[in-house]
Amino acid sequence: MNLYFRLLWMILRLWLKPRRADLMESFRRPFRVLPTDCDFNLHLTNGRYFSLLDIARVEHLARMKLIGPLLKRRWLPVLNATEMTFIRPIAPLHKFDIVTRIVTWDDKYLYMEQRFESPGILHAVSLARAAFVCKRELVPPALIAELAGYTGEAPPRPDIVEGWHALLKDKKEHFTPK
Repeated sequence: MNLYFRLLWMILRLWLKPRRADLMESFRRPFRVLPTDCDFNLHLTNGRYFSLLDIARVEHLARMKLIGPLLKRRWLPVLNATEMTFIRPIAPLHKFDIVTRIVTWDDKYLYMEQRFESPGILHAVSLARAAFVCKRELVPPALIAELAGYTGEAPPRPDIVEGWHALLKDKKEHFTPK
């Protein structure tokens, strides 16, 4: 239930503080670990990380003023793959930020990095790969960048993303029924 309150809070923040973000700008979203976010080890439960990442990604799209134009065109964001590395636990009532940034894109996917940070501490880092679809067809990420007002080329793919991309390709080939 508290995710609905966080979603409503996000909408209220967008309405009260309508700050526009650029496509390649990192976006920092503050959170606090609520008691209902914790598992029996008394830290943020693993599943809640992914739910909070969803909220941060939606707010990132909203800050770039993309939600209206995307809905108008019926271009829907779809998370294709994500991975998470947990580094340090986050205790109950602890404040932290999720820092979201777009790393690069290719012909099909947009690659994002999201970090769970508190001052001087990295708690977790996630890589996400998202596609935009319209009537089951992929929308090239370059069109999303253009819609956001970005005119340059996609940044070069960092080695970490290149390695993850190769792993995803290998997994797809390995696990596809023969």
